[in-house]
Amino acid sequence: MLRHVALIIALTAVALGAGVAMVPGEREQWTMLVRDGRNREAIKALEARYRAGKREVDAVLHLYKLYMSFAEIERATRVMEDFVNDHPDDPAAVALLAKHYGDIQDKPAEIRTLERLFALAPSLPTARALLAHYRLAGAFDREEGLLRAMLAKEMITANDAERLGLILAAHGDLYGARDALTRFDDIANPERSVGRIALFDVLVQIGDKTTALSKGASWIGYWRKGSIHRTEVMQFPAARLIRMMLAVDAEAARTLICKAQQGGGSADDDPAQGGACELHLPDAETDFPSNTVMNVAPREEPARRRRR
Repeated sequence: MLRHVALIIALTAVALGAGVAMVPGEREQWTMLVRDGRNREAIKALEARYRAGKREVDAVLHLYKLYMSFAEIERATRVMEDFVNDHPDDPAAVALLAKHYGDIQDKPAEIRTLERLFALAPSLPTARALLAHYRLAGAFDREEGLLRAMLAKEMITANDAERLGLILAAHGDLYGARDALTRFDDIANPERSVGRIALFDVLVQIGDKTTALSKGASWIGYWRKGSIHRTEVMQFPAARLIRMMLAVDAEAARTLICKAQQGGGSADDDPAQGGACELHLPDAETDFPSNTVMNVAPREEPARRRRR
C-alpha cells in the first residue's frame, strides 16, 4: 500500500514538473505571437522585455521590424539607435542603422553613420555609398579625404585613383598626385590615356624625368601595337605623349620610343642603324602620325582623283 502511494506521488511530481517545463517562456510567447500574425500583442510583449532591459539581438530586431511595419518611425529609430549604443563596435549594427536612415531618407544622419561605419570597418561598398553622397552634395573636400584614405588602404578603384590624381595635381599636391596616378597606372586598363598623360606631366614637374620617359615609352608601345584595332582618333594620345617626351629630352625620348616601336631591343641597340626608326609627328592637331598602322596604305578614293 505504501509503495503504491509513493509511486502515485512520484508520478504526480514528474507530471507537474513536465507541465511547468512545457509552459512557454517569454521568448517562446512573443515568437508564437509573431508567427501567428498577432503583431500588436507581440509589440506589447517585446516592449515589456525591452523596458526590463532584456535586449537580445533577435528580440530588438523583431521589435524594430514591427514598429516599421506600423510606420512608427520615431520608435523604430529610437530602438535602432539604442541598439547601436549597446553595440558600438559592431559593424553589422552600425550598418543596420545606416540602412535605416537611408530608408527614412535622413541623408545627414545616413552620411554620419556611413562615415562611422567606414572608420570602424573600411569596405569598398561603404566607400562607394559615401562618395555618391559627397558628389551629389558637392562636398569635394570630404570626397578628397575619403579618396586619400582609400588610396592609403589600397582599396581604391582605377576611376577613383585617376580622379584623385587629377584633383591633387590641380591643387598643386604633386607628390600626392604622383602616388594616386601611379596606382591608377598599375590597375587601369592599358588603353586608358588621360590619367597616364597626367602622370607623365606630374613626374616631369617633380624632376623624375627618367621615370616619366620610361613610362611614356611603355605606354606608346602598347598604344601603337593596339592601334590596328582602333579608330584614327585613338592615335591622338600617342602623338601628344611623343611631343611631350621630345620636349623633355629629345635624344632620350627618340631612343626609348624607337625601342618600344621595334618591339624592345637591348639597351645597346642604336635606333639609327638597322631599325630605320623615324618619328613623323603631325604638324597640326587634326593630323595623325604617319608611322602608325592605320596610315600605312593610302585611301583608294584620293588615288582615283589624282589619276583623273
